[in-house]
Amino acid sequence: MIKRGSLIKRKKGVSPTIATVLLIGMVVVISLIIFLWFKGLTKEAVVKFDKNVELVCDEVKFQASYSEGSLAISNIGNVPVYEMKVLFSNGESFNTKELGEISEWPASGLNQGGTFSDDLSGTVGNSDSITLVPVLVGKSVSGEKSYTCDENKYGLKINL
Repeated sequence: MIKRGSLIKRKKGVSPTIATVLLIGMVVVISLIIFLWFKGLTKEAVVKFDKNVELVCDEVKFQASYSEGSLAISNIGNVPVYEMKVLFSNGESFNTKELGEISEWPASGLNQGGTFSDDLSGTVGNSDSITLVPVLVGKSVSGEKSYTCDENKYGLKINL
């Protein structure tokens, strides 16, 4: 017959040292998750001409036309445009590409007074319209960073 008191003595738990290490490890992991989550919520400030790049988008001015497969863009503003995003729209669906991927967009971008033209007839396909959205480059803490202006506010839609 086994005595009741002897069973209690045989049970072993986690030692206080291991429990402390596990608790500290869990706190570190949870803290890291929360830190990365908050870091993802805040955007890194991108500055161009000593202003937030979002405000510089107001100063971007360009004209564009599309005729017989040829796209022509002129930068008539004072802000150099680093890249253009092109949104090909066909009814309810759309496809987005950078102009540098589908044409010979200048590597330095389109400076003030600069013009660009190229044949996009093979890329446009059966699209109803294209929307051109300027992309700017500014400085941030981590170096140069590109910023795409708001499509709805600064995009130029061209019906085909």
